Amino acid sequence: MNKLQLKHRELKIISVIAASENISHAATILGIAQANVSKYLADFESKVGLKVFDRTTRQLTLTPFGTALLPYINDMLDRNNQLNNFIADYKHEKRGRVTVYAPTGIIAYLSQHVIAKIQDIGDISLSLKTSNLERKAFYEGVEFPDDCDVLITYAHPKDESLVASFITKYVVTAFASNQYLAQHPISTPEELEHHSCILIDSMMIDDANIWRFSSSDGKQMHDYRVTGNYVCDNTQSALSLARNHLGIVFAPNESVKADIQSGLLKPCFSEQHEWWLDLVAIFRKREYQPWRVQYILDEMLNEIRQQLTQARYLQPE
Repeated sequence: MNKLQLKHRELKIISVIAASENISHAATILGIAQANVSKYLADFESKVGLKVFDRTTRQLTLTPFGTALLPYINDMLDRNNQLNNFIADYKHEKRGRVTVYAPTGIIAYLSQHVIAKIQDIGDISLSLKTSNLERKAFYEGVEFPDDCDVLITYAHPKDESLVASFITKYVVTAFASNQYLAQHPISTPEELEHHSCILIDSMMIDDANIWRFSSSDGKQMHDYRVTGNYVCDNTQSALSLARNHLGIVFAPNESVKADIQSGLLKPCFSEQHEWWLDLVAIFRKREYQPWRVQYILDEMLNEIRQQLTQARYLQPE
């Protein structure tokens, strides 16, 4: 029996047809003529001697054979892609996928201020994904997603084999709208227990958050148990609720600059009650890091640190 000689291109075409369930759509995705896609499919089915798709007037559906075959095709395509990426990494070619995870606010910052500055990424496909902190991540460490290459976040990793590269310290404190504070005055963190606080899911313990503030002299830290009617899984949602006068939010100063300037929000305390946290980039050790990942990581961190340095330089004394 002659051994089948299956080409990468025809396997790719079968995979795309299966995903789109339509010859015309598959042709558009692949960038080739519809007639050529149909011919590739017909030739493939003739070669293997079995039908891969059942045809209707509007779409194609996999036959039982096609359903069983597709995982093997996708696995072969994935292995081929991994091989190409492996070779490209050794040759320092800019190709392959790099996946970056970060909380909502950081993803927005990267998209707006950082990614556009990395102009020479070649054929690298850069995937940005939102990963807000899970409950208790501040206390137990943050999980590193399976498909993640770089995680930029506010907590250190649970897996101690990963590298956590310090980026900067950032300040977190309490903010509320002028209307809320006019109706519910507050002067010290001790009074938070009597207020409606907008909670962050990753900081939940039972039905409350623990917010940490330094003393007015900055020499000691104190924890305060706060409760409220609203729980958000990211700071941006919590800030939106605070803008609508629904309570006090615990947020990084950098996230609130525009709101303070426009008068939507203001600090709750006149004295210097703050919590300083680390912003870190988490990634695998360099010896396990593909070159394309290290290239994007270095470019992002260099740009972020340059912007932080410039911001400090421009700050008034």
